[in-house]
Amino acid sequence: MHEFKDLLALSQAAKIAPGRPSSNCLWRWCRRGVLSRGGERVYLHHARVGGKVYTSKQWLADFGQALAEADAAYFRQDEDDGVAQPAPSRPKRRRQRFEQHRREAIASANQELEGSGL
Repeated sequence: MHEFKDLLALSQAAKIAPGRPSSNCLWRWCRRGVLSRGGERVYLHHARVGGKVYTSKQWLADFGQALAEADAAYFRQDEDDGVAQPAPSRPKRRRQRFEQHRREAIASANQELEGSGL
């Protein structure tokens, strides 16, 4: 574990991270990770102290290195196989829930229309 003096709030870490991602983006990297090309999830290491979430420069560097290595392993595998495989797609849960809710609303409206004789 890092000493407390080495920890950075996510808002501070966002200012020094390559590409200047938002602090919300860093939070997603901590909680959900990033899907590498090969389908492996890579997470940003973090620590919660009280109500705040912290990371460190070293953890940011480790995260970037782990993601790069996971991607490199995927591309090496493709070169060895001679065939590029598409990365697995993320499930479209939000869209699926929307479609399910929409189907239920339509069924309910049709039932109500039939009940009123239309």
